[in-house]
Amino acid sequence: MQVDVAGKIVEITWDECDALLNKLRTVTGCERVVQRFEAVGASRPVEINDDRRSRLRVALAVWESGSVLPDGIVRLLVALVQADPSGEVGTAFFGKTD
Repeated sequence: MQVDVAGKIVEITWDECDALLNKLRTVTGCERVVQRFEAVGASRPVEINDDRRSRLRVALAVWESGSVLPDGIVRLLVALVQADPSGEVGTAFFGKTD
C-alpha cells in the first residue's frame, strides 16, 4: 500500500497497514484517517492532508513510545516529521516514578 505524505510516497505492507488501522481505531480523533485508508484500497495512494498528518503523527509517536514500530510505519513517521519539521509531538510517560 502507498501513502502520500505531502507529495512523498511511502510504501507500507498490508500487514503494517492492518496493524496501523487497529491502533488508529483506538485513538480519538483518528476516525477520518482510518476512513481514508479504508476508502482507497490498492488502486491509488492514501493522501494524508495537513490535519490528518498531525493526528497520524501524534498517534505514531505514541505507538513508538510503547514498542518497536514496523519498518514501513517508521518510514511513514519519518515522512510525517519531514512534512512538518516544526510540528510539536507531545510525549507521555506511563508508569510509576520514584
